[in-house]
Amino acid sequence: MSTLPKKKKPPKKAMSPRTAQLIAVGVVVLFLAAITAILVSSLQSPNTDALPEPTPSGDAQVQRPDSHSLTNPAEPEVTLVEFLDFQCPACASAAVAVSQIKAEYGDRVDIIVRNFPLTSIHPHAVDAALAFEAAAAQGATVEMYEALYATQQQWSAGAGSQAATFRDLADQLGLDLAEYDRVVADPATLDRVALDRADAIGLGLQSTPSFFIDGQLVQISSFDDLRAQIEAKLG
Repeated sequence: MSTLPKKKKPPKKAMSPRTAQLIAVGVVVLFLAAITAILVSSLQSPNTDALPEPTPSGDAQVQRPDSHSLTNPAEPEVTLVEFLDFQCPACASAAVAVSQIKAEYGDRVDIIVRNFPLTSIHPHAVDAALAFEAAAAQGATVEMYEALYATQQQWSAGAGSQAATFRDLADQLGLDLAEYDRVVADPATLDRVALDRADAIGLGLQSTPSFFIDGQLVQISSFDDLRAQIEAKLG
C-alpha cells in the first residue's frame, strides 16, 4: 500500500521584538500587582505575632478575679469556665449550648468566658477579643459575646482587619464609641487577652472551646454531654 508523503509544517513565524517586549512588560506588571496585594493584605491584617506573652503570677489559673461572667448569680452552685476563640466555628456552635445553659440555670451556674485566640489559624481572633473586652468594660459582656457569634460567618471571611466591623457592632449595641476606642487601643487590654491565653497554654489547652466545671477540665463528645455534666453537678 502506498502512503502519501508527509506535508512539511510551515516554519513558525518568529516573535516580533515588539510582541516580546509587551509580554515581558505584562509579566512584570502581574508580578508587581501580586507583591502589592500581599503587602496591602499584611498591612491590613492584625500583627498577631506582636501579641505579648506575659507570664502569669504563680501557676496558670482557670479563673481570675476579674474574669468575665455571662450570668453573675448571687450564690452560684456550679462554675463553668470556657476558653474560647471568637473566630472558631466550634465555639460559635458551643455558644448555642452555653446560651441554653444560661437560660435554664443562669441563677445557679456562673458561666465564665476567657479568651484563647488561636492566632495561627484565626487572623481576626485578637481584634474580636479586644472588641469583647472593650464592650465588657461598658457592661455589655453578654451583648457583645452574642453579637460576635451571631455575625461570625460574615466577618470571619473578610479580608484584612475587621476592627471597623467590630466597632460597628459596638455602635449598634449603643456603646460609647470614644470609650470603646480608648479601651481597644489601650495596651493593657491586649495584655489582658494575652494573660487569658497564657493561662490557657499553661493549663495545657490546645484547642477551643475548652470547658472547666468547678475547676476541672471536662471531656465532652457533644454539647449535650456538657449540659448533662452541669445537671449532674446541680443534682
